[in-house]
Amino acid sequence: MRDGWDRLCVWFLNERHGTYGLAIMRIGFGAMTVVILAMYLPNFSYSFGAGSRWGSALTQSSAVHDYLWPIPLLFPADEPDALRLAKILLLMAVAVIYALGWRMRVTSPLFVLLWLGFTLTNPVILNTGHYQTFRIFLLFMLLADLSQRWSLDARRRARRGAEDPALGVRNGRLPRWAPILANNVALVLIGYQICVIYVSSALWKLQGSTWISGVAAYYPLQLEELTLFPWLNHLAWQVTPAVFLASWLAVYGQLFFPLMLLNRWTRILGLVVVTGMHAGIGILLALPWFSLMMILGDMIFIRDRSWRALIDRLGRVWPAGRRHTIGSAGVAPQGQVSAATPVTAASAPSSVAHSGVGSAGAPRQSRPD
Repeated sequence: MRDGWDRLCVWFLNERHGTYGLAIMRIGFGAMTVVILAMYLPNFSYSFGAGSRWGSALTQSSAVHDYLWPIPLLFPADEPDALRLAKILLLMAVAVIYALGWRMRVTSPLFVLLWLGFTLTNPVILNTGHYQTFRIFLLFMLLADLSQRWSLDARRRARRGAEDPALGVRNGRLPRWAPILANNVALVLIGYQICVIYVSSALWKLQGSTWISGVAAYYPLQLEELTLFPWLNHLAWQVTPAVFLASWLAVYGQLFFPLMLLNRWTRILGLVVVTGMHAGIGILLALPWFSLMMILGDMIFIRDRSWRALIDRLGRVWPAGRRHTIGSAGVAPQGQVSAATPVTAASAPSSVAHSGVGSAGAPRQSRPD
């Protein structure tokens, strides 16, 4: 029991986990926001401006009006369309900066505040389906250090050889293990939310007979409202074994997904199944944003060492494209605590407080991942 607790403390407090997956989520969510808003711009007044009063009845009863002050004041309902358009363009600009990973300690909360305020403009559109999950992920990501990989912040720190400011070394008010713990808690919360979505979806499917019998995938493929490429849908539903296999994988792949995460090989199988499922949903059922958001979220289940191995392998194949992806030069990779003093339940605060210092007392230097 003691060993298990010590290992749990080491996992949560020694180093940041999921840094590559979180970076992919940051880049993907920022890019998604820009593209989605750009698609609405030609009709933004009808969707979010003065012309959107058609949804006022449902808007007033929406749960988004329960947001804390000052979020409801960011996009007031009575503002003119010109001002509303300017704010949407500002949100798009912040989303670009968010995707690039610039000054994330300010940009991340600013992006979340603007997006939550924007959802008040028309909850009929923005308080449905994947937008709700999108908001949940963004709130969890506030705890994470999203700038560790593939960001302008990481590039700036590497060039200056500066200590990672997220570790609290500038003001001394935070113990060095606190931001590492926050990052890993965010990772667990996101993973838990994904598992809840998959398991609850599977349990709903099991309440009917069509999924169990294997014919459920046939019916949505027939709906014109969910068709991007009619010829592709027509081809898909005619392949009877594929219909049965897709139906069963959609149920049992989601239902057992949390259990698949416990082993490396079953985790790979689970990720292949859910990624394939979402790719099929995005292409065949015209739900690209939901599918893309879930695929981006699933990336946190791929360990950092697997990402580093892939990057190294690509670097050998394409040496000119290889890049250092460390966050800063003055701390151990991913904010890692010195290996000479592992964190345990009894020594967590003291050992992490001296992280980044080697046995000789000199700062540990980051190495390229």
